[in-house]
Amino acid sequence: MFGLRFYLLLVAFCSCSILGRGDEAPKTELLDVPPKTVESLAASQAVQGLPETSSVEPTTVTAPTPDPDPKNTTTSTTTTTTTTTTTSTTTTTTQKPPAPTPPPKPTPPKPLPAPDQGTWSLTNKTSNVTCIVAQFAAQINITYRMTNNNVTSYRSEVMNVPANATVQDGSCNASSTQQWLLIGWPGSDGVLNTIRLQFLKNETTRTYALSSLNLTVDASVLVNASVPADTLEFSYGEEWATPLATSYRCLPATKLSMSNETYDATAVVTVSRLQEEAFRTVNGTGFSAARECGGGDVPDAVPIAVGCALGGLVLVVLVAYLVARRRSAARGYLSM
Repeated sequence: MFGLRFYLLLVAFCSCSILGRGDEAPKTELLDVPPKTVESLAASQAVQGLPETSSVEPTTVTAPTPDPDPKNTTTSTTTTTTTTTTTSTTTTTTQKPPAPTPPPKPTPPKPLPAPDQGTWSLTNKTSNVTCIVAQFAAQINITYRMTNNNVTSYRSEVMNVPANATVQDGSCNASSTQQWLLIGWPGSDGVLNTIRLQFLKNETTRTYALSSLNLTVDASVLVNASVPADTLEFSYGEEWATPLATSYRCLPATKLSMSNETYDATAVVTVSRLQEEAFRTVNGTGFSAARECGGGDVPDAVPIAVGCALGGLVLVVLVAYLVARRRSAARGYLSM
């Protein structure tokens, strides 16, 4: 009986001890960290020279939370996530295209002496009137493409228009507004080099002009030039205009650039000591009053006429002065 009571008391004591303790499982609380804290932490790492790429590592901070009951213990866990931004820089290199290769310079031509001045005229056989008179000195410089051993380059050839070149053909049609003169000199193998001067008359303004200049050159003088024909033709447009019954004169050298439409070649004709007249209506080969190049449309007769008028005016003033003085002297003698 005594033993049964002892076991009952022991069981009751153990039950009270367990109920008095009241053990509970520990609680875990997660604290949210503001984004600004994360950004500040990333900026701090960038300033300290951390590498651009890093893994994301969670940091766990455990802080005890006080409890009024010393028997109960609560554990608080804070998780902080650190984020590192990776910045990549891409460098793009732009390559400039290669500069174009300039064309080869033409081989300079051999020097020639200055050309001589020639005089040419065209006479109407019906009326015996010399309708066109022209005199000048001309030198021709031709630059062309040449091929030698599959190598392409440019070369220049120079020739003078001889003073003994002859008139080959022309037109003196008085009723027409066009007149022309063809001058030629022999080339090689019977090919003829020619210069054709064409003049155009304007009835409204009473002027005429050199409307075109055409040049035909023997192609055999061009070394290693693959010209498909025996001759090369060049052309030039209108150059000057002057009133009818006057001539055009230009003594300084003038360069006329001419082109070829079918072959890669150009020609420059340098003309000096030039004087021309077309649509003439008088006999003889003498030139009429000249209009100088760059001097406007005033012929030489205008300054002569102005000078004569001024001289006559001076003479009239002088005669009037002498007559007035004589009358004054006569009146003074009679009054005495």
